[in-house]
This record gives sequence, structure tokens and C-alpha cells, in this order.
Amino acid sequence: MGLWWSTVAATADELDSLPKSALNLDGLFEVGKFEQNAASKLAVDQGDGHTANVFELNNDNNQVGAIWSTPVNRFNLNVDNKITMLVNFGDRGAGEGLALVLQNDPRKTAAISRFGTKRVIGENLGVYGTDTYSRKTASSTIAKTAIQKSWAIEIDTKNNDGGFLGLYQRGNSFDEKMHGNHVAVNYPASPETYTQRGGLTSSYRFEQNHLAAQEKLKLNNGQWYRLQLSWSAKSKVMTYTFGNNTPRLVKIDTSVFGKEVRNLTWGVTSTSTSSNARTLVAFEQLPQPIEIESELNVTNVSQELPVHEGSWVHGGDDLEYEYVLSYLSGDNGWEKVEANIPLPEYVKFSSATVRYEDGHEETIELPDDDRSEDRLQHMLSQSLSKENRHAYITLRGEAERVNQDTKVQDDISYFVGPAMEIATATPHFTITTGKAVSLSVDPVQPVKKGAPATVKGQVKLDDGLDFDNDGMRVELKLNGERLEDYLLDPDDAPGYVELELDPEDLNEGENELILRAKSQDNATSDAVAVTILVLNGELKIKSSSKTSTFEAVRLTGAAQTSRPKDLEVIVADETGGNTGWRLDVHASKFVTAQGRVLAGDLYYNDGKELKSVTDATQTVVKTQTKAGEDYNVTKDWSDQHGLIIKTNPAAVPGQYESTLTWTLSAVPGK
Repeated sequence: MGLWWSTVAATADELDSLPKSALNLDGLFEVGKFEQNAASKLAVDQGDGHTANVFELNNDNNQVGAIWSTPVNRFNLNVDNKITMLVNFGDRGAGEGLALVLQNDPRKTAAISRFGTKRVIGENLGVYGTDTYSRKTASSTIAKTAIQKSWAIEIDTKNNDGGFLGLYQRGNSFDEKMHGNHVAVNYPASPETYTQRGGLTSSYRFEQNHLAAQEKLKLNNGQWYRLQLSWSAKSKVMTYTFGNNTPRLVKIDTSVFGKEVRNLTWGVTSTSTSSNARTLVAFEQLPQPIEIESELNVTNVSQELPVHEGSWVHGGDDLEYEYVLSYLSGDNGWEKVEANIPLPEYVKFSSATVRYEDGHEETIELPDDDRSEDRLQHMLSQSLSKENRHAYITLRGEAERVNQDTKVQDDISYFVGPAMEIATATPHFTITTGKAVSLSVDPVQPVKKGAPATVKGQVKLDDGLDFDNDGMRVELKLNGERLEDYLLDPDDAPGYVELELDPEDLNEGENELILRAKSQDNATSDAVAVTILVLNGELKIKSSSKTSTFEAVRLTGAAQTSRPKDLEVIVADETGGNTGWRLDVHASKFVTAQGRVLAGDLYYNDGKELKSVTDATQTVVKTQTKAGEDYNVTKDWSDQHGLIIKTNPAAVPGQYESTLTWTLSAVPGK
């Protein structure tokens, strides 16, 4: 349990200074069912139609007061829980104080300390054992007079330290070792909580053992003090912090409550013995015997996008608000739940429905279109429980068409039932007039393998209006895979795009990058595709014919010529440098299968003269090409250019073969 404290300035009447956050407690607490209970419930008008409740536990001498939780306000130790309590001890003088108690006493809401006397023994605060013993007594005896099966955190405003000259008036020794007002915890019904002192030289009296105590506090000044308690079900630890003091951690032995710890009765007890002391309590937060979670999903149905804080939608877009209420744990159902949902301005709702996990559906009637009502209130017809865990409240509507960008404000939705109240924030977003966006991208230069590729472009609004880069982005898809969006730099010129692609994302050869600009209000450009060529760093003959056939020659006793019909050689320079290249060719003699050599040679015709490629290697191309560009060496060969067989009159008919050797070399660029 965690406990923290702050004060609120006092006025002439403590009720006037009650914090506005105090809750209405109708149906959540009842006055303890025992005789002469001094507690009463007060109503405090907090304005704006809200009435808070304060319990006055005592306001005079010799009083005991207690309030206990009703069945819808039990404390479940199986789930994490919190309590925030406001206390005020008035300024009339020192009362005894109070204790916040968790208990499983068989008396339930009738539980109180057993006094055994008509006089109030104030030191027990209405929860601890009552010391009326004048002889040696076992501590188990006094423990039986306390509230049974309980744990308490006390705020003690009177130090019961033995009285004048240590005469130890009966029932005034619990705080003999404490120093002033204090906060402490313990188990009221445990014998270990009490130690009897006295004997030969002094009266017998019981001293209370205080755990995790904080002392020397000043509390009787008419101010409100705030205490926050939180319980960790998993660790079974209470951590409390008082004021600015160091937090205290206390392990709770839950076995003191018995086997049933899901529905503990809890409340506040108090005593007063003198000074007409007044003790007031109120609450800002109550424990939840059930655990409920609420979630809101707002969707732009037209654009198939979620609407978050700061999103943009177009006027006319269909919107859907879906509230999901989920019952997570507990023993009781969450019933009589009233939904109080804002109807944002500039969104025109057309329908509202509720669908439950058990299949039940209901329609919520929407208010008229005059905008006189800006909230939707509806009582859920079904309870949420272990058997019916979810309720889906769906509102459908349309963003209004606006003449200028218009902000829809955020708000809070409330879901209130007797057992608990939860709230869910609605997002703020902007409705835009619907601008058009265009994107142009420069051609991308080839890059060497292992190097990044730089892509540059420009985003423009088609209406020509000035804009900044805030919220402008470019969606990227490389070779079919979605990349992280590129966000335009707010410090760059409007619309300027310069992004770098990681070499690890690029494949060798051609890569397709598809870009699409999207503005803050989700206006989207047409897709632009660019090719990024990654060079492997090689100068190579990319392809060449494995075989080639020359045109048939009819021998007539005269010289004849013949050209290859299907010869192809393609060179690719992927070095990315500034060098040129040269392609040479050399041919072996043409011979038949029987070894007859052709009477003639293979020549290269450069357009000016024939050069034998049988007797010597000849250069057929010397040039410089763009990186990654395919160069088809044989594409433009003709009768006046390229390889030619020339026979002489001594040639003998037959099928002749020769092997061509192509040699590719890098040379200085031209």
C-alpha cells in the first residue's frame, strides 16, 4: 500500500476547504452498526451540480465513530488497488486520531473494539484491543478485544504515553515509546501487537508495538491531509509515504484475514476523549473490487488509417469511434454503467450502437443535429462480468467539410457504475480542406556495389500555396518491400527531398524504388518509380554468341565473301570509372573436320580496309560508355563493316570451322 499526504488551506469551517476532487459516497459506505456510533454523513455542495460527501466520525468528548464499506465497495486483495482518503482533525485540540482498517471480522459492519467499560478508551482508536487490566495478563487476552482478522494503518493525533508523572491511567500507555503524533501499521487482533509492562514498581499496562512508524507529526491544525494507499497483489506489499518522508514498505500477511480475501470490509474508525475534537474523512479514490479497462480506437474509414493525437483527416472522411470496455477480473459484475461520451464538434454522427460479447446489441438514440447537446449519455442494458466480458460502443460519423483547416478538440469519456468509474481520453485532430500533393524525382545515377544511393526530388502542393516540411513524408517501397518513411527536414527548403538508401537494401543490378509523397493531412501524390542500378565493378563481355554461321558461298573459281548471320557480342562497363575500353578479336584458321584448311582468311572491315584477324589480333571497338550501359558490338555491322570471310579461287567446297577469341581491355577514356 502506498500512502502520500498533502494539505489544503483551512477556512473558518473545514467543510468549506474540502478539495473539489472529493467523491460522492452515496451507497458506498454505511455508518457502523453498533450502539452510540457518533459517525454521520455530511453533504457538501461543490458546485457544477456535484455533491461530495464527508463523514464526521466524532465531534465531542468520549465518542467512538466508524464507517464501513457496503458490498459494492469491498477491498479485493487479489487485484492491485488504491485508496485516496482526505482527513481533517479540526483545530479545537488533540483528539485521539483514526485508523483505516481492512477486516474480515465476523461482525462485518458492526465491528468495533470491545471496550468493556462505559468510558471510551481512546488509545485503541476503535480498532485495537482495550487495556482495562490491573494485573498481569496475557497479550492474547487484549488481542481478543480488537477487531478480528484485521490490518490497520493509524494516524494517531494524541500520544498516549502514560500520562502525568507516568501514573499510567488505565488505557493510556499504547504510545509510551512514540514521539508525538504518528502514523504506523499493525495487526490489531495479533497478540504480537501488544507487550505488557509494569509490575513491582509501576502499574501493569499494555504498550502497542508500532510497525513502519513515522513520528513527530503536527496534525491538529484544521487542514485537510491527503493519503494515498496502493496495494500490490502480486508482492503482497504495502508501501506508504507520509508527506516528504522516505517511503516505507510493509509486507502483509494476508492469512490474518482468513481464506476469503476477495471481499474484505474496509473503513475508518476513530475515537475522541477530550477537547471536543472533530474528525472528518472524505475520499478521492476508492478500491475496485473489479478490474475494468477502457480503450478507444478512432479510425478514418475512408483512408483506412487510425486517428491518433495530432492526426489529419479530410473533410467528408468517414470516421468511427469504437470504445471497448473490458472486464478483466473480480467477483462481482459491473452493472448500471452509464456511458457519458463527448460528441466532438465538426464531426456529424449518424449512428451509435452497443454490442456485447454475449451477442446482445442495442441502439443508442443520437441527439438532434442542432448541436445543443455535445455529449451522449446512455445506460448500458447489460452488466459486464466473467460471463460477458466486453462491450463495444461504436459511433459512426463524417468529418464536416470545412473551408479552412479546423481542429477537433480532445475530451474525456466517462463510464460510471456503482462499483467504479473509469475515463478515456478522445484524441484531438485536424480536419483539412483537402490539398493535392505532387512529387517529382531526379534520375538516380548508378552506384558501385557497396555504396549508398542518393535519391533527390521535390514535393509540391498543387494549389501553389507555401508550406513547411512539418509532417510531410515520403513513403518508400524498394523492390516490393516497404521501407521506413522519409520525413522531410524542417530546416530544408519546402518540399526538398534528399534521401540515402543503405547499400545492404540494394541488389546488384537494377532496383525499383517507388516513392509516394504524403502530407500531414494525408493528401497523397501519385507513385513515382525510379530505377537504381548497382554496378558490380566489372568490365565484362556481358554476352556473346556461342556459335555463329556464315552465309553459304558457292565456289565458282573466283574470290568470294561471306558475313556471319547471327553473331552477337555485348559489352558492359560496370566499373563506374572514367576509363574507356577496347575489344580485340583473333581467329584460328578455318578447317574441315578432316583437317583441310580453307584457302582464304577472316578479315575485319573497319570501313576503310580489310584487316586479317587470322594472321593478327585486330581491334574492333575502342570507346567509352556510360556506367552500366550495354554496348552491342555487332548491332550495326554490314557488308562494309564487321567480320568477313574472303576466299580465293583455290578454295575447295566443304564445312569449315574457326574459333574466335575476344579480348576486352580497359584503356584511358577518350
